[in-house]
Amino acid sequence: MKKTTSNRMIAAWLSLLFSSFFMSQIGFAADYEDQCFNEVQGKIPWNDEKNMNWRDDNIKQLCKGTTKPLEPGKCFSKVRSERVNWGKGSQWEWKNIINLCAGTNDAEKTVECFNKGIASGADWRDAILTCQRNLSSQGKSNKLDWNQ
Repeated sequence: MKKTTSNRMIAAWLSLLFSSFFMSQIGFAADYEDQCFNEVQGKIPWNDEKNMNWRDDNIKQLCKGTTKPLEPGKCFSKVRSERVNWGKGSQWEWKNIINLCAGTNDAEKTVECFNKGIASGADWRDAILTCQRNLSSQGKSNKLDWNQ
């Protein structure tokens, strides 16, 4: 009887420990995304008219998955302000910039990855996908390399 009670206590304790660990990780992710949201809304223009009032779902898409809250907004601004060439000019649709920069932890490396893709002759859509795949497959470490 003592052994069964003891095993149950250990199982309950381990369950509590693991669930609190995983819940704290979820909490951290939400905190980063909330911080990112606050760094973008009202601070970074999303169009040429300098409109800084974003739709919430667009910012959430931009910030989803980041652990460095300043980087997605920096990436978005960098693409717009530096007029990054997407293969047929430097006027981007805002939703394509969001697709490129979504969840980034390193704005410079994300834009560099895209530029390398375009320089290699890739279509802009393929360059965005490749840079996002590199970002995802490397645990968001942003060691982006077009040749991976």
